Amino acid sequence: MDPEMRRKIDETFVQVKEPQSGEPIVDLGLVDKVTYSAKEKILLIRLAIGTPRWQCPACSAINGVVKEGIVRRTKEAFGLAFPELTIVVE
Repeated sequence: MDPEMRRKIDETFVQVKEPQSGEPIVDLGLVDKVTYSAKEKILLIRLAIGTPRWQCPACSAINGVVKEGIVRRTKEAFGLAFPELTIVVE
């Protein structure tokens, strides 16, 4: 990946905050992998947010809402920073 693209991706990640702590998701280790294809004009972001086993129903619901919020915020921030790309967040 070219250095300018890497810099822009890093700057965009700083803007995406985890809702409870207000810290950037990248600083919290919530970003697993970033894949960019200039040819296909796609940016794939894999988050490191799993679902713990044997979670109580209330905890599961809260975890799901927090994860959805992080996915939404990530798509929004990267969509604004890279309008020419398809942004996929998993």
